[in-house]
Formats: sequence, structure tokens, C-alpha cells
Amino acid sequence: MTDCVPPELQNPRAIPNLLAHSVQKSPTRFHEDPENLWRSQTFELRDNRWEADLSALFERLVELGLKRLSTQSVRYPKPKLTIKELTELELKSALETLAGWKAVVSDIPGHEPNKRAELYRVFEFASFEDAIAFMGRAARRISEMDHHPRWENIWLTISVWLTTWDIGQKPTALDLQLARYLEELRSTFPPPKVRKKNDGGVFSNA
Repeated sequence: MTDCVPPELQNPRAIPNLLAHSVQKSPTRFHEDPENLWRSQTFELRDNRWEADLSALFERLVELGLKRLSTQSVRYPKPKLTIKELTELELKSALETLAGWKAVVSDIPGHEPNKRAELYRVFEFASFEDAIAFMGRAARRISEMDHHPRWENIWLTISVWLTTWDIGQKPTALDLQLARYLEELRSTFPPPKVRKKNDGGVFSNA
């Protein structure tokens, strides 16, 4: 093969790319130096992360010494998404089985008056350490799902908002799946302590 390739292209630096749902082949199928190529970063161009994956690929190419000819932002093609927004009936039915969760709507910061619809829940824990441990354990599953919450920790509580960004910040089956996982995970931690008011009217743990 190299006899047919110009000298300047005989030792290219290659980055394997996988289109969504494709399977990475054996390294012997790639290149005369397969093991070297196999160790390269493989980029998967996923249907539901198209723009982010392409941006990461372009950044990697720049790191390798290539130059972008245009500084203008790129308009990426919109892939066909298979995930759909929950219907009102689906959402209502699901919330009946998820105690403590509710549907909320708020402005998208910086994009008012555009709105986002989210599933919302506050978890309370017996200690700050439990709250942080909950977030740490949840993070592993969240990374596996590649579906991330908006959440914040304030002392013993964790507030969670779930929505699907790729369809315009609306609830989908992915959010229900994550909500159910978080409920299951919360059940493995001790219940919150009863807090009583002291003489100064301030709550403290009993």
C-alpha cells in the first residue's frame, strides 16, 4: 500500500473514529503498525452527543499540530434522535411511583424567556458525609449512563434536577431511569436525623 502513497503521507498520524453503534475492530485491521494505532484515542461519534464529540475530535487534531482554517463557529448537522419527550400522561404516571419527585418549569439562565422542564427532588441525609458519599457513588452510575443531573449540596441536603438537554431540556425515559436509581441508592443510607429547635429557635440534630 505504501508504494502508492506520496512520501509525505506514508507515516500519517491516524485517529480511529467510530460512528454511533459501530464496533471497534481488531487492531490488525487498521494499519501496518496496528498496536501503535490501537493505543491512539478512539473517538465515537454518537447520535445524541454529535456536536460535543466532533468538537472534542477537532480539539485533538489541533493538539496534533493541525490548523483550523476558519475561526467561525461550525454549524453541525443535527442527528436523528431516538429519545422522545415524555407525554403528560407518561410523566404523571411515573411521578405517582416516585415519591418526593415533582415536575418543575423554570427559565433557562441566559436564554430567557426560554424554559426548561425538569424532574425535581430534595434528598436529606443524616450527615454531611453521607450526602457527599451519595453523590460520589451516584457519579459512577451517572458516568456509565452518560446522562448527568443538575444538582447541589447544602449541608445535609442534595437538590436534584433531571432533564434531557439533547431534546431541549425536557424530561425523557432517561430521567426516569436516573431518578429510580437515585431512589434506590438513597435507600442504602441511614434516614435523616430528627431535628429539634433549641431555645434560640435554631434547628439542630437530635
